Amino acid sequence: MKALFSFSCMLYCFSVSFSAYSQSSDELFELTLDDLLDLSVTSGSDREEKLRNTPASIQVVTAAQIRQRGYTNISEVLSDLSGFDINITNSPDRVTFYQRGYRTPSVQRSLIMVNGIINNHLWSHDFPANRQIPLTGVERIEVLSGPAGAVYGPNAFLGIVNIITKKGKDLEQDGSDFTMQAQLADFNSKGLDMSAQGKYERWSYWLSAKAFESDGPQLDDMASWGFVDEKYLSDKGIWGPVLTHGHDGVPYGRYVSKDRESGVFGEVSLDNFTLGLNHWITHNGYGVQFSFDRGQPNAAWSRKTTMYYLEHQNTLQNGIGIKSFVSFRKEQRYGDWAEASPDEQSERAKLSYVTISDWNSRSSSFKARQDYEYQYSDVLHYALGLKYERKELTKAYEICGYWASAFCSLERDDELGPYGLGKGVYYSTDQSMPVSLGGLGDMPDSNLINTTDRGAYFRATLQEDDWSLSGAVRWDNNSIYGTFVKPRFAATYDYDESNTVKLIYATAFQEPAPIQLYGGWNGRNANPNLLPEEVRDLSLIWMYQRGALFSDLSAFYSKYKNVIKEEADNAGKRDVKGVEWRVKYEMDNHWFDAAQISSYFNYSYTDVTSYIYYDHQRARWVGNGSAACEQDDSLCGDYRVALGDIAPHKLNVGANIPVSQKWSINARVNYISSRQLYLRNPLRDEGIKLGDYLTTNLSVVWRSGKLSAHIKVNNVFDSQIYHPGVGTADSGSTFTDDGGNLLRTQGFYNSVLPQVGRNWEFVITANF
Repeated sequence: MKALFSFSCMLYCFSVSFSAYSQSSDELFELTLDDLLDLSVTSGSDREEKLRNTPASIQVVTAAQIRQRGYTNISEVLSDLSGFDINITNSPDRVTFYQRGYRTPSVQRSLIMVNGIINNHLWSHDFPANRQIPLTGVERIEVLSGPAGAVYGPNAFLGIVNIITKKGKDLEQDGSDFTMQAQLADFNSKGLDMSAQGKYERWSYWLSAKAFESDGPQLDDMASWGFVDEKYLSDKGIWGPVLTHGHDGVPYGRYVSKDRESGVFGEVSLDNFTLGLNHWITHNGYGVQFSFDRGQPNAAWSRKTTMYYLEHQNTLQNGIGIKSFVSFRKEQRYGDWAEASPDEQSERAKLSYVTISDWNSRSSSFKARQDYEYQYSDVLHYALGLKYERKELTKAYEICGYWASAFCSLERDDELGPYGLGKGVYYSTDQSMPVSLGGLGDMPDSNLINTTDRGAYFRATLQEDDWSLSGAVRWDNNSIYGTFVKPRFAATYDYDESNTVKLIYATAFQEPAPIQLYGGWNGRNANPNLLPEEVRDLSLIWMYQRGALFSDLSAFYSKYKNVIKEEADNAGKRDVKGVEWRVKYEMDNHWFDAAQISSYFNYSYTDVTSYIYYDHQRARWVGNGSAACEQDDSLCGDYRVALGDIAPHKLNVGANIPVSQKWSINARVNYISSRQLYLRNPLRDEGIKLGDYLTTNLSVVWRSGKLSAHIKVNNVFDSQIYHPGVGTADSGSTFTDDGGNLLRTQGFYNSVLPQVGRNWEFVITANF
């Protein structure tokens, strides 16, 4: 009731004040297909080009579509696009998405950008696709599929998600615009999302901010799964003295997984100089990612990043464009963790070694970039640039109150605790365990490593009336893993006014993340000998547009080597073949006196082949490229098996139907085909597949003047859904013995993830 009262007060304030402002926003229901095709995009070549002419496979979601469909976070946007496999854990990585069929431990191999500025973490290379990114100030979201290493350098491995914001410099002189959005949703979720832009004489600015908090779904809101039974969390045999402690005033032993997330992004410009900020922070519980006999979800795992940057752009008299960019970034990844590791010597491993620990890492970087563009003639364009980046990175997590193998600057090496396993390791039969948390501060120099990245690129585009050729090559050198040269070539041909064909050859490499090189802990070793991953991709794209119909059909074949899997080992090769077909269609609204009806159809086919295989009897990966093969020739060989967790067929269908000048109904349906589970997953060895499913999401939108509201119902038909587990997905599924007694899991990560049933969200937005 308190949340509802606060929300009602915000609504009242909006309704009183919005009429006092004159700046109008874009019309909610007026989006034509031609408008979308004429949009300029920047993610294909890191410069403005028409969507149809850019040498890349790009999907664009506009601000109007965000409002029509009721999106309030980035993961909702990606769920309706082709080429993404989405796993929801409601954990610190609330959503893990795999782009173009490449299963990874987290969102590490797709670059997440805001106006072209990378927001992936320095130390882990990942990005939590949670709810810290404000969407009210978004102009469009560009999603590039496929490697783009020649354009963006290291880690542009699977694709790019580039969030393009509105800018104050695009307003009329002395103009301003302000949008505020209040969100109220199921699970006691509340959010406030705002954006502002302004332009005054030589000055301009834009600012977007969001704050979100939620109690998160409870277990009875999800499909059932044996290892997320609250009985495990309160079992004294498993947890013992841990149950006398808790987090944030709430004792361990019951399911609690709360979220607090926020972000602030903005720029202020004077003439050609721009000073900017990217800052965001996420605090999350552990959700259902881990089995409840191994980890208590009632905790906080946090990620924080702050970046300041200065940019200068200028065009010389001879037409040469110059852009200079410098940035300083600092980040932290930290949290607490309550763990129970089965004592394999006890009967059926019912008892545990238990710990409550603090985890911490801190990293920073300084980056400088210099870019040049030159339009040599009407048909020939050149670009080149240089990059230098100095990073100070954590080597290993600082983990205090944990196993002896962990690094902790606050503990002596000879403090091995009561069982000689680590200062913080106790036994579940102990009556008490002293715990001291919150003492981690600055990272000691002994646990830091400094690296240097240098890069240079050259890009050329030759464009005639009906065709264009573009090529790029990039050189990158890292002080740890050496030098890589990555090329990219593309040809685009306009067969006629309705048909365009593109052929693209692209390459990229993925740096080994420092968390995998140096950041090992009990249960997962680090591997400083990891090689960077590499990919070569060939894509053929056919775009067709006539009248109200637009079709974008692409086929791709990607070959990967030195694959890095979750255990921080290089794991041979993978091949991914796929087809993505995207159709948009608009029609006149004959039933209602309202704007056009718009619809979309996205289909993805993905086939993923792994050249190594997980032998569950040996409990290790085998095959060419595996660590086992290097040790024993008898464990080599090309296996060529389906990797798993990637749905072969995915279908996204949606329609927006305005029913009056003020009301619109938006329906979105997602179908995911049945799939084999990951090779490492014990359920795969048992021949268990994950069944297909279909979800329906419905939004009803109302708009009058500068005020709009939408109510959204997700999973309308309350389907019971399961997603594949993340990481090693190694819990198994033997929950009880013949006598009904709880059994322990085989590993920490749940083999499948139960999903939330029907839930709702109500949002009101005011434009001033």
